[in-house]
Amino acid sequence: MSVHVRAARSTLALAGVLWALGCLDVAAPASARRVALNVYPEFAVGGAGGVDASGPSDVDSFVVHISNPPLSDTTISVRVDPGQDSIVIPVSVATTLGTDTVTISFEGYSSASGMLLYSGSVTVTVVSGLTPTETPVPVIYVGPGRGVHSLAIAPNAVALQPNNTVQFSATALDTAGAPLPPDSVPVRYVSRDPSVVVVNGSGLAQALATGATYVLVRSVARSSIKDSARVTVSTVPPPVLGLSPTTVGFTATVGGGNPADQTVTVSNTGGGSLGGLAVGAVSYGAGGSGWLSASLSGASAPATLTLHVTTGALAAGHYTATVPVTTSAAGNSPQNVSVSFDVSGSVLASIAVTPGDSIVRPGDAVTLTVTGKDGTGATVPVSGVTFVSRAPSVATVGGSSGTVTAVAGGTAVIVAQAGAGIADSMVVTVAGDGSAVVSAVGDRRAFDGVRVGDTVHVRVAVDLRGVASEKLGSYDAEVDWDPTLLTLTGVAEVPGGFSGATINCPLNSGLSNCSLLSNQASGTVRFGGADPNGLVGPRVALLDLTFVATKSGASALALSMTDISAASTFTNLLPSAVVVSGHVRVQ
Repeated sequence: MSVHVRAARSTLALAGVLWALGCLDVAAPASARRVALNVYPEFAVGGAGGVDASGPSDVDSFVVHISNPPLSDTTISVRVDPGQDSIVIPVSVATTLGTDTVTISFEGYSSASGMLLYSGSVTVTVVSGLTPTETPVPVIYVGPGRGVHSLAIAPNAVALQPNNTVQFSATALDTAGAPLPPDSVPVRYVSRDPSVVVVNGSGLAQALATGATYVLVRSVARSSIKDSARVTVSTVPPPVLGLSPTTVGFTATVGGGNPADQTVTVSNTGGGSLGGLAVGAVSYGAGGSGWLSASLSGASAPATLTLHVTTGALAAGHYTATVPVTTSAAGNSPQNVSVSFDVSGSVLASIAVTPGDSIVRPGDAVTLTVTGKDGTGATVPVSGVTFVSRAPSVATVGGSSGTVTAVAGGTAVIVAQAGAGIADSMVVTVAGDGSAVVSAVGDRRAFDGVRVGDTVHVRVAVDLRGVASEKLGSYDAEVDWDPTLLTLTGVAEVPGGFSGATINCPLNSGLSNCSLLSNQASGTVRFGGADPNGLVGPRVALLDLTFVATKSGASALALSMTDISAASTFTNLLPSAVVVSGHVRVQ
């Protein structure tokens, strides 16, 4: 449906403009032929981009653009009085041939805000020498508020005495039932019976005479979106039950905490007194029930209705409920509050690969698992993870399976990716024949991630599977770190591991009596040991170091060795050893 009202006032309003412009010609060579057109915007009614049939009262400036290649484009600006139902502009279009195809575009603006509100275009065929024809250009509303799904007027019922006023307001909701920002949805107010009640553009209504009518609020963007309030005017108005607001929206995430309570004001918008207030049974829409409770602060108006939502085990989804407020003292009882509750799935913020560090032999296979976390650290589902090896000559990995297969001696970083910017890595070390592996990693992860205040446990160990016939007889090691990020708080031998180590201070003496305090400033600890009998593998623990993360940043756990020797055979294992240093990121 469309509206085109040829109002005389519209043409008169433009007369001065058109006289000043003379003949609105499109620039063209002197030899070009011309065709006269009367162009006008045609406003659609209803639908997603419609406007009310009463015509747009918010636009007062139009820009008309005419294109007829290869001639130059022409733009014409026309100002009109707001509220014109029809704007007709005679245009003389230059043509290069007897018949041309011309594109005409309209844009409607509010001069007060400079905002584009309406837009449309049409392509027409013009023939030289014909009499002027009327050419409509369909335009639609393109201004703010197009995402509105429903409106709620407040108060939704009121009783007044003649000459009294009441201020109405409107709450706009989107398709999910969430309130849209105030003033983001242009609306219009209208009285169905202006002889009883009149209302201005801001929603202020005044009672004129006794009777009853409705005040409507309607979306400018979508005229089919509307709500109404009943207004009764009498010399002795009865009590009227009023609620504000009448629509309330909550949001939460799956497994998260409960959203904050919200309140609704319960008032007497009529005369006399209003008592006997009560909350009726809550009714629920599809999907879930029992998640909403409501309570009144008192039985007489004014009172406060408090709404409390419990997330519980609700799955992600959109939930609705209706809360009735009742009283026997008002004829418009019950009045309802519409409640929506949107529970969204937790957003994946990080992933962790397990194991975070692995030492294997050529031909061995390890399957990685991935755990997802949201921003609060809660576990959330993760899918679509892809894997890649940074050194496929050392170890390969299935792109979607996460199965790592060892190929040859060395180290390979395996990266798991779960969407843009969400990734984690691990290190697989392949112990080739004749190679011992010495490692120092935090919390069994080559790339450890902690928060300020967390404790980091670092174990220094030797894996002898590549030299299975040997026993570890002696070693000398050094671990370096960033002392501004990590503070060393403990040094200890590992039960069943290499014992009798020589370090910078006596074992278990406490840092207060330990010369390690001076080494903490430089972030270095040196230690070593020897055992003529040797220790057999496959894995020999050397020392445990304990740190506390003190500041955000990244620190290496740089391990270096100056001796790794076998017992009995006295074989020097250092030249072929693989040394693995860990990394710690503090948040």
